[in-house]
Amino acid sequence: MADNPDALRVAVDGGKCYIADVGSTVPSGLEAFGGEWRDLGLISDEGVNEAYEEERSERRPWGYKSAVRTDVTAATKTFSMTAWETNVWTRALYDNVLFEDIEELADGVIHFPVKRPTGKREFMLAIDSFDGTNHIRTIVPKAEITERGEQVNSAEEVIGYNFTWTAYELSDQTMFDRYVLASGVWLPVDTLEISGGATVVVEATEQLTADAHYFDDTDTDVSSDADWESDDEEVATVDSAGEVTGVSAGDAVITATYRGLSATHDIEVTAA
Repeated sequence: MADNPDALRVAVDGGKCYIADVGSTVPSGLEAFGGEWRDLGLISDEGVNEAYEEERSERRPWGYKSAVRTDVTAATKTFSMTAWETNVWTRALYDNVLFEDIEELADGVIHFPVKRPTGKREFMLAIDSFDGTNHIRTIVPKAEITERGEQVNSAEEVIGYNFTWTAYELSDQTMFDRYVLASGVWLPVDTLEISGGATVVVEATEQLTADAHYFDDTDTDVSSDADWESDDEEVATVDSAGEVTGVSAGDAVITATYRGLSATHDIEVTAA
């Protein structure tokens, strides 16, 4: 459905970022994260910024002055955020410290050696953003901090830990997964089809069925969720579940509408 103001999204209710070791268990759908996920705490009011960059190669046939196609040769997806909470995870991530090197000394003092970075340090990254009851979750199965922004220690600003995460591609080409719970967001329907009898006797009923065929090649009976309508209620009526009742002899057209698509079904009402 086009021009739907309810589909406007603002992360007005904030969000959260989490990290875990690569291969950790991913919550089902939008369920809470388990203990293996580390909460990075408060995020700055700038939220999480996403960037997607592509490199393309032009294909220009011999004698042509312009390209006839372009092919993606490289793609990079990054997520940038500033953690505003100084906790053991944000501090260690910013200093590129191995978590196993963190130790607690007497009187609650935390110590870790900061060494010259070597090799790769990959994590799973999760990002939640909220707008009322609307919820968008991003799960990056393999990510690495590829840039750490400047840190300011002053009385004028909150001490922040700026990270840019780069998502790495898995063997099946997956870079990240999205989970969306929001009004106006649903699996698009490719076609809608009505099945059922073509005739009904006056004062009798005939059950029609609306089947939605989705773009992922799945089918669902949506009879109870569709909007039903008769073009001539003096001939036939239809209820909210697709049950047609003959009123008087004649012809009527029954319409079902679901997720922006409509289908029609001709029905003849005959005398008892």
